[in-house]
Amino acid sequence: MAYSPAIHEAQGVVNIVLAGTVNAGDLLGYSSGWKRADADARIPARLVAMQTGASGDTIPACVSGVLVDLDAPYTAGDPQYLSATAGEHTATIPAVSSTLTLLQRIGVAVTTEKVVFDLTPRGPHYLRATAAVNPASAATDAIADLAVTVTGVLATDYVQALPPADIEAGVVVSAVTPTADTVTLRLHNPTAGTVDGASKTWTFLVTRLTS
Repeated sequence: MAYSPAIHEAQGVVNIVLAGTVNAGDLLGYSSGWKRADADARIPARLVAMQTGASGDTIPACVSGVLVDLDAPYTAGDPQYLSATAGEHTATIPAVSSTLTLLQRIGVAVTTEKVVFDLTPRGPHYLRATAAVNPASAATDAIADLAVTVTGVLATDYVQALPPADIEAGVVVSAVTPTADTVTLRLHNPTAGTVDGASKTWTFLVTRLTS
């Protein structure tokens, strides 16, 4: 038998108007209205729905509390993260992919039936994605900029570029500059000889300040 989740010991309860259909226990975020939070859509979880509702409905939601699911889907002690499936949470950090994905821990499973959650904002948000990087052929001591598309990056983000382990010697990142949906790498070849780096998959770690 499938049980509907329930919220116990709710704190920070507010009434909100929905911009989409939600179920009790869904993680909610704000993006042109209150809707299901989504790691892939980069909508951080701010509240948990305490009732089911449709777009235009007013429902109570809370910032923290205990989520109870009598179907016992959890493993005690497992951390819980915002999922790449809208509204859901998971014990596994969303996998790195070409989609810039939000990494948000929302709580911890204390039993097989209960998750303690707290969505009070603390510090910046962290995101990550992969993208193909193909450096141009560079002569000794050459410096060049390379624009890489990373959809979802903001100009106000802080970005770290991580090359793969088999990156060619002489492909050195000296600066990383984000603009909307683009990361510009300043690449430097400090070696004695021309280096033509092959196209490889790099990982980009993004720190996004929150208000």
